[in-house]
Amino acid sequence: MELSFVLSALRRRFWIVSLFALLGALPGLLTDPPVSNEYRSVAELVVQQPTQGNVGFFTSDPDRYVVSQLSVLESAALVNEVAQLNGVTVGEVRRSVDIEQVPDTDVVQITAVYTNPDTARGMAQGYVDSYMDTLETDRSDQDELDRLDGEIAILQNRLSVLNTRISEAMAPYLQLLERRDPPPPVPPAEVVDPAAVTEKALAEAELRELLSAKNTLKSDSRLRVNTRVIQNATLPTEPIPAGGQFLLAGGLFAGAMLGVVIALAWARFSTKVLDEDTASEILGAPVVSEFPHYRSLARQPLAAFQSLPRSAVPIVDQLCVLAEAKARIDQPLAVVVVGSQRSAGATTLALAMAERFAGAGSSVVLVDADVRDPRITAIFNATADGGVPSVVANDGALIDQQGRSVFTRTMDPEVSVLGLGANRGAASLRRDTVASVLEAARRKAQIVVIDGGPALDLASTLQLTALSDAVVLAVPLSRQKSDALADLSRQLGDVRNKLLPVVTSPARRAARGAIVSADGVISMPGLSEPARHVDLTPAPAETPASPAPPAERETMIFGGQGSGGGPSSPTPPGSA
Repeated sequence: MELSFVLSALRRRFWIVSLFALLGALPGLLTDPPVSNEYRSVAELVVQQPTQGNVGFFTSDPDRYVVSQLSVLESAALVNEVAQLNGVTVGEVRRSVDIEQVPDTDVVQITAVYTNPDTARGMAQGYVDSYMDTLETDRSDQDELDRLDGEIAILQNRLSVLNTRISEAMAPYLQLLERRDPPPPVPPAEVVDPAAVTEKALAEAELRELLSAKNTLKSDSRLRVNTRVIQNATLPTEPIPAGGQFLLAGGLFAGAMLGVVIALAWARFSTKVLDEDTASEILGAPVVSEFPHYRSLARQPLAAFQSLPRSAVPIVDQLCVLAEAKARIDQPLAVVVVGSQRSAGATTLALAMAERFAGAGSSVVLVDADVRDPRITAIFNATADGGVPSVVANDGALIDQQGRSVFTRTMDPEVSVLGLGANRGAASLRRDTVASVLEAARRKAQIVVIDGGPALDLASTLQLTALSDAVVLAVPLSRQKSDALADLSRQLGDVRNKLLPVVTSPARRAARGAIVSADGVISMPGLSEPARHVDLTPAPAETPASPAPPAERETMIFGGQGSGGGPSSPTPPGSA
């Protein structure tokens, strides 16, 4: 799987990961933590190689020396000695004691875990004492020193006896020196008592060797061992904390991983479109923007025309600019807004784009071409005017046979509505009449915005996409199936160069077909009378309704000037 696919799948279905992570953590949250009856004792040693003395243990790699000493600590001889000291079996010692080096240091930790705190401490301290005894050479060297000292004392006594013996042998000759004058020559001791002199020389040589051996032994014993105890085994006072935290963390992690797997599998085998990149790939056109969900627009679509949310203004403006960039210079711009399915948000986008075009100073005709759900006609009460049926019946004329305009005026003087009439245009808006309707709308205004409904609902809608300059496609990504979007992409293959996809998040209607019109009437398509009347305009901002000028026989809907970015002072409406 590609990283972009994984990230998109997790972002869209993050709730699955969160849900399974919570479910995995529930056992740790709801169950009582297990009771532990084990105690932990810790001892620490600094194991350092010797610097002088016994060069057989010397190495240029300190870690190598520590590793070799770890083998000594884990040796069977040391384990047997610790077991005997604490009255436990060798197997218990091996299971209870853990010896490890602290990373990047010469510190070795000896950790003993046992059900009895004193035994745990005894095991850890037994390792320390036994190991230090193997390194401590002072006791064995002292025996050697004592032996050397004894032999040195014997030799010193022998030398004293020999010196006395030689002195006694030389005494007569020394006395003659005092009596005679001139004194006679005195023979050397080697002549007087050669055996004693030879024995003395041998004793002196042996004494020198013993003194040298003693000095060497004392020097080696002092410099050989650098390992020392930095912490004797501790006596634990409380049992080891229970493992409930590990259960909680482990369950949380395992649940999250399971949620990730399920989210990815769901995304991989789901029939719905995953994200904007997938939609762009299927449609063969980049997604222009995302139109988020607004509760105000979900409650009343007319809010897109009268009071478009401030954060939605840049989105609609960008859409208008991209649509206008596809216009032909010699003709008014025609933009058809269609949905990939029913309730995709096409009507909301059409209303918002019409008002934003008008706010920029252009005259706009808003055409309702959604025969099966004429929401634009119902919102602006356009059933009283001729609308599309009159245009078709009078060969594209902008007035009906009674001389009335086929357009319905709105609260914005720059926007007129071409509705579907009282009979909803079912018999008039067909594939062969679309061109004349579009031409009439172009004669009325500079920009024509058409609410086409679902793109594949009618043949006339597909014909509108072919005749218009720009095609805005509303795609509700959260419920859009991949195969349906792929089929739509094939049908719109000829207009792909003017396709402007927009991701929408429309809410499902509470009551299908219920529409609140601009004058506050709740109507149901197919009913001849309105259900009830609701006042939608706030009292402080309400302006008294004024009759339409007699010269213009269009129906005028008053509801206050649109606040979705229109001009502060209305400009004169475009003439028919």
